[in-house]
Amino acid sequence: MVNVVTELLDPNAMSRYLSGVADVEDAGDLYEIETDADGWVGTGDNGIAIDDTDGERFLIKYELWDGAPPPLASWDDSWSGSVRLESGKVRAVSQYSGDESYGAEFDLGRPEAAWQVRVHRKYLRHEEFTADVVGVTLLKLQFWPAAQA
Repeated sequence: MVNVVTELLDPNAMSRYLSGVADVEDAGDLYEIETDADGWVGTGDNGIAIDDTDGERFLIKYELWDGAPPPLASWDDSWSGSVRLESGKVRAVSQYSGDESYGAEFDLGRPEAAWQVRVHRKYLRHEEFTADVVGVTLLKLQFWPAAQA
């Protein structure tokens, strides 16, 4: 049975100009990453690019698992891939008109490591939530160690 090792609900709501989640020591690589065929997530060294212009604000939860977590069927979208992180610490990055803002730092506990990652997305809609949270997009990023070669 797999378990959550640690988790963080970022207290900072990110703006609609979310670029993705990047290694805290090298966020520059984030802007070079292309999204996959579905067009909303892609990974590369030190970053997870997230291209979503539908949300007004993003709330992000990070989870570190000791193995592959079970699927979450109740979310609108899910994507899986792998990422290599230099420092082993990540944070959300938002960019607008040349200014960058950052979310809270999440420490995966292992620098210079490869990780499997699953990104889940859920839109909060009028029929489900109160007006103050409609337009918020929830993102859950689940990390677990990549298999050793």
